[in-house]
Amino acid sequence: MKATSSPSHEPLSQRLAALLDNPDPAYRSTVNALLARTEGRGVYLVMMLLSLPFVLPVSIPGTSTILGPIVILLALGRALHKPAMLPAFIGNRPLPDGLRRRLLGGGVRFLRWVERWVKPRRTVWLDHTWSRILNNLLLACLGLLLSLPLPSPPFFFTNTLPAYAIILVAASLMEEDGVLIFAGYAMVGLNVVYFTLIGGLLTAAGHQLWQRWFPG
Repeated sequence: MKATSSPSHEPLSQRLAALLDNPDPAYRSTVNALLARTEGRGVYLVMMLLSLPFVLPVSIPGTSTILGPIVILLALGRALHKPAMLPAFIGNRPLPDGLRRRLLGGGVRFLRWVERWVKPRRTVWLDHTWSRILNNLLLACLGLLLSLPLPSPPFFFTNTLPAYAIILVAASLMEEDGVLIFAGYAMVGLNVVYFTLIGGLLTAAGHQLWQRWFPG
């Protein structure tokens, strides 16, 4: 079972620019309205923007435990083929006109940079229902890794690696790039190896503490 693909692919930056230049007065200026008007593709832009604060190894402590769950909710919604939206207390809050223009303007500039490297290639398999479900479940798992409250130091890159994987996979799905997404899969594999090593270290440390506190 697969969805039919559109005969022509409109870059999301063009859609956002049109919304910015010709706002519809019938729509409230909310994030959920923006997601609806970008036909679900905007949800991947939101995921990427939420991941940008973590592309450097040093980020504001506690930020990932707030932004990571939003990535999870958005990805699960796409996996279940639900309307792309944030929880009402976040997504339905009206945005001031100045903030709306800054968000859309920044999003347009960011997308135009992304679209220099990401483009529709070998898109047929990405249109399959199973591909949509699995790729969005993968994004939800990456959001979970991003949410883990692991201190840095000593656990460096625990936010950075999931963030890069989210950006690569989300950009590939947004622009229907069936080639670049394999770079995202490679980054996912790196996350699996890295977090498995961390899990092993934490398990060993926990075992040593147990032996120390409860000898024999």
